[in-house]
Amino acid sequence: MKIALLSATALAGSLLSGPAMALDTSSLKVCGDGANWPPFHYKKGENIEGYDIDVLNAIFQNSGVDVSVDLPPWKRCVFETKSGNYDIALSASYNEERDRDFLLTDYYYTLQPSYIYSTQQHPNGLNIETADDINQLRMCGLLGYNYTGFSVDDSQVRKSAKDFKQLVKQTQAGRCDVFLARYEILAGFKAAQGIDYLAGEMQVEPIPGNMGDKFHMMISREHPEANEIKALLDQNFESMRQSGQLKSILDGYLD
Repeated sequence: MKIALLSATALAGSLLSGPAMALDTSSLKVCGDGANWPPFHYKKGENIEGYDIDVLNAIFQNSGVDVSVDLPPWKRCVFETKSGNYDIALSASYNEERDRDFLLTDYYYTLQPSYIYSTQQHPNGLNIETADDINQLRMCGLLGYNYTGFSVDDSQVRKSAKDFKQLVKQTQAGRCDVFLARYEILAGFKAAQGIDYLAGEMQVEPIPGNMGDKFHMMISREHPEANEIKALLDQNFESMRQSGQLKSILDGYLD
């Protein structure tokens, strides 16, 4: 989907963003998670909407750069960005491999890592006092996702589910003690699409001691202006964070 029409939120916010640095490139190809990542990016009918889209609009609307966004499967998005077929991947948490393979921007939002369990499988709850207690459980997550920011051992997370629906089913069936997710994303599915993954027997709890998981955009090192793109995005993220614009855009989806 080509970003051409600004949402009301992005249009209002773009007036507050800092001065844009010039790029020689005339277009940027951007990808996100095809399983949807509301309220940050998600499909709504034939359109792609969300916080990420509004932030991109605010930065690039008067720059002369044509920005297009696709939502392939996340694993493909990451691979194709590394290969240079996409220029930017949206909404990525940090790990050392990504820091090596991409240019990571400054963070532009923070989420609360949580664990979710079935009260049918665990009617007395779980005795979780530290993040290390979660490492002793059977943890499940989404295919291709990074859980380093959850304060758990990412290598011990079983990542076979293609979407949250499968994660819920695995947990309800007792194949996982917990599945890992950011609470705001689950709330985003309910707000944006009416899908409540926490309904019924599912109980969500924050991971003890975790102060939040920062999210970045990943820039392909194959792009000839990779450093300039990073500088432009970092400058705008800082300006929009200091002015409260990033918070204002996100609050428009969560309120």
